[in-house]
Amino acid sequence: MGDRKKFAIKNTYTTHYSHVNLNNNEFSIVSIEEDNFPPEYFFFSEYLTDIINPEEIWGKGLFLLNLYNGAVNIDLFNNEWDSNVKFTRLDNWVTNENLTPFSTENILPINPFPENLQTENESKEMLKRTNFITYSSFLAKSESDVLSLLLLAGNDLDWVTLYAIYDTLKYYSQDFDKLISICGYSKNDIKAFTGTANNFGLLGINSRHGEMGWSQPKITKSLFDSKKMILEMAKIYIESK
Repeated sequence: MGDRKKFAIKNTYTTHYSHVNLNNNEFSIVSIEEDNFPPEYFFFSEYLTDIINPEEIWGKGLFLLNLYNGAVNIDLFNNEWDSNVKFTRLDNWVTNENLTPFSTENILPINPFPENLQTENESKEMLKRTNFITYSSFLAKSESDVLSLLLLAGNDLDWVTLYAIYDTLKYYSQDFDKLISICGYSKNDIKAFTGTANNFGLLGINSRHGEMGWSQPKITKSLFDSKKMILEMAKIYIESK
């Protein structure tokens, strides 16, 4: 396995689903079991092979982990929980040497993908028939719209994040009204979402805006229903590519 690095991870309630379906170079998850011990889960990527600096490995790993969490959240848009897998340590795969940087909280995500990558159409068509997580992460390497959607969806899915995904879909969609319709929603559903997300009087500090003097909207949408709607639209948009 050369100089592969592996991240031990926690919050693994999503990993069984994902491990069964993952088969790509962008990221994978493996379960390692030893006698009389519960399984331990590890996250790795071919894009981290042969990097020496632990801070750079951690930063690029964070970027890939954000894509992973985003892809899972979009794929499982109708679930009540959000994917929130986190790193606990960094090891050398062969020697098991602990490579975790002394201070990880200030390390920012770093895009590990080379610039100016082009989508490989043959691979694209093949992966489109596999599963959403593999397909979307492949597209994210070279298509900025998918990259933005996955990165956003990998964050806490609060009103601000959901509105950012909504903005991104509006910006990239050639026919946003058609996307809304295909997903079975209406302009009133969108109005209920935007009206709720923007209203300080209704949401307080969870609103996208501070006090604007606006009255409360006549139609509203819950956070769960908003999450379901926006992530479903993101999934349909990515699957249509």
